[in-house]
Amino acid sequence: MEAAVNCDQVDVARQILSNIISEEKEFTWTSRGGMVAVRIEAIYGCSSSLFGPYMLPQISLDDPVEKYMTAFEEACPLPANLSLKKVAIRFLKDSVVPIIDDWGSCVGIVHSDDCNELDVPLSSLMRGPPPCVTTSTSIGQVLDLILEKKYKMVVVVRNRYVYDTSYSSSSRPVGVFLRVKSSLNMQVQLQRDERTFRFVGKIVVAKM
Repeated sequence: MEAAVNCDQVDVARQILSNIISEEKEFTWTSRGGMVAVRIEAIYGCSSSLFGPYMLPQISLDDPVEKYMTAFEEACPLPANLSLKKVAIRFLKDSVVPIIDDWGSCVGIVHSDDCNELDVPLSSLMRGPPPCVTTSTSIGQVLDLILEKKYKMVVVVRNRYVYDTSYSSSSRPVGVFLRVKSSLNMQVQLQRDERTFRFVGKIVVAKM
């Protein structure tokens, strides 16, 4: 496929790529083949894309985020007053970790990129209040929020009052939604308004 592109035989390269897709072979965008696929997509443009927009049938953008979120307890939140040096190994595994206060409310999120000092409490590493949505927020709205703000994690809370539309850190957290959520087994690329969101780091083409 790469040789065909380099020899200006783009139609041949596109046919090879189409065959790869039809056989549902997996590849990452950062691989050599993935970079060639990006070149082919750039040449033909979005209107002739082989990849999108598409979505696996079992996923609906109107579904509430509660259906796909990870339970807050499973995200293993850490206390805000805990020293980073006591839990530094956690950030070798997780790129983002929710932080709670003494009452169990989520007060922030710590990113592994910000863990530059060991002898500091986790509260000093937080990037302000955590981004929150309610359990009834649609998955489509959550994806738009993640794409627009480039969040790696969104905290899911329950409104304390029926007509409460504000999402504050004092609301009780019930779950989290990660930008990369492999536990869903949703190996799918969603394309919304020419913006791309991937649930996992590889792409599987879904036939519609």
